[in-house]
Amino acid sequence: MLIAQHIEMLKHTLFGLFYVMTEGVVWNNTPTAERKLFLVMLIDYLQVQRIVCARLYGWTKQTQDIVQNTDIVYICTNLISQVVPHYTLFIVASFLIIICLSDTFYAAHLFKRGSIDRMWPLKVLRFLVATMVTTAFSSIIKWLMIPTNCLVTEDAPSFSVAVRGEGAECTPFAMPEVLATAPMILLGMLYVAFALVTSHLSFEVNPLS
Repeated sequence: MLIAQHIEMLKHTLFGLFYVMTEGVVWNNTPTAERKLFLVMLIDYLQVQRIVCARLYGWTKQTQDIVQNTDIVYICTNLISQVVPHYTLFIVASFLIIICLSDTFYAAHLFKRGSIDRMWPLKVLRFLVATMVTTAFSSIIKWLMIPTNCLVTEDAPSFSVAVRGEGAECTPFAMPEVLATAPMILLGMLYVAFALVTSHLSFEVNPLS
């Protein structure tokens, strides 16, 4: 009974938080707003198309490569990956997720106390939802899963090689690799839950979002 009350309180807090977060957002049908909406929908569609057309689902490598090169977010993140060191992206993704979750908990705490006069956490949360959930979700997940990439893709750089040296086998769940893999799993679960909850609540608050 006590757990059910806490869950219900959490649901009301989160729903109220997202209601306040979207309050004051003006939805209009001007040509500029329609073009912006179309661009966002196109970016989302190209990301979904890239994921669906992966070799894992039976598509050829040639098809996968062609579809990948039509995804704007994939092209941008791929260029970043060529400039930024591989495992630095794992740290960046982890840091972004921690910021995202911390801001969410802080904003929920302020809302629960009735201190909604501090608007900057809500503005930050709105920006994080728009970027890390709507636009760059697949890229953030890909960077976060870098320590276990060698289990999925044979030609992916092995985290074990970076830790143990050349010739090491792919063992992300052995010591000392697990010190990075365990937080990765925890952050991944929290991030996916955050994306699901924010997507659901954003639609509940405003079905046109």
